[in-house]
Amino acid sequence: MNRYVNCIAHQSSEGNLLIGGKYTALFDCGMMFCAEKTIENVKNALNGRPLDYIIMTHTHYDHIGALPFLRNEWKELRAVTCETGAAVLLKSTPRRVIRELSIAASLAQKIDFKAEYNDDLFHADITVKDNEVISLGDLSVQVIETPGHTRDSLSFFIPELELLILNETPGVLFADPGDGSPNAGRVYPCYLTSYNDTINSIEKCGQIKYKSLSLPHRGVVGNKEADGIFKKAHEANKECRDFIIGMKEKNLSEKEMLDSFFNKYASETLLSYQPKEAFLANAGATISCTLKEFFGPSGT
Repeated sequence: MNRYVNCIAHQSSEGNLLIGGKYTALFDCGMMFCAEKTIENVKNALNGRPLDYIIMTHTHYDHIGALPFLRNEWKELRAVTCETGAAVLLKSTPRRVIRELSIAASLAQKIDFKAEYNDDLFHADITVKDNEVISLGDLSVQVIETPGHTRDSLSFFIPELELLILNETPGVLFADPGDGSPNAGRVYPCYLTSYNDTINSIEKCGQIKYKSLSLPHRGVVGNKEADGIFKKAHEANKECRDFIIGMKEKNLSEKEMLDSFFNKYASETLLSYQPKEAFLANAGATISCTLKEFFGPSGT
C-alpha cells in the first residue's frame, strides 16, 4: 500500500504517513528521542512534498513527543485532535509528563538526547469530532471516536483504501516469539480511562468493513495477524477487568495490586516498548478506573 507508508523510526515509536493527491498526513509522530530519524523517514517518503497534517490518535508522549521538532521542520504543519485532546495539550501537567517520560524513554534506550524545545509547540490547530472527514484530495480520513485508552483517543477509516487505523484503545498486539509463529501474538489491554468505553469502542470498530488494518506501533498487518483481532481484544480487556476485580475482592492494598499487575503484564517484550515508569503509571490508571467503574467513585 504505497499511499500509506510506515515511517516509524523505533519500535517504541509511532508514525504512519498517508499520501493524498492534494495533502499529506502523518498519523502520530512518535517518540521525541527519534524525531530526527522520523523526519528523515517522512521526507524520504514525501519526495519533496510538504507534510500538511499530523493527525493524533491520542496525546501520549510516545505518539506525539516529536511534534515540536516536526513543527520546526514544516512551518505550515497543522496538528489535528479532538477537543479533549486540544485541551490536554495546553495544560502544564501533561506537557511536563511528556517531557519527563520522553527523557526516561531515551535513557531506557541508552540514547543521548536533549529535550530542548518550547512547550508551546504542543498545541492543536484543528479539532474534529466523530464522523467528521478530513480531505486529503482524493483520500478521505473519517474520524472515529474510540475512548477507553484515553478520553481523547481517535481511530480513523480511509474508505478509498478500505483502511482502518486503530489507536491503543482495543489493546496493543505484540509479536510473541514464544508462540513459535511470527504471526502469533497477544493483545495487551491498554484501557486507562474506562473499561466500558473500551468495550464499546471495540464493538464500534468491529462493525467497520475494512480490507487493511493498521495497528499501533506496527502499521499495516497481515491478514493472519488481523484475524480475530476484535475478539482477542474483547477477551483480553475482560480478563484484565476480572483480574483487577479479583484483586479488590481479595482486599489487596494499592501497592499489592500494582505489584500483581506488574507481575502479570510486564513482559520483557512490553517493557522493550516503554520505560518502567510509563508502564507503572498506566497500570495505576487502569486499576484506578476499573475500581471506580465497578465499585463507585471511591473505588471501595
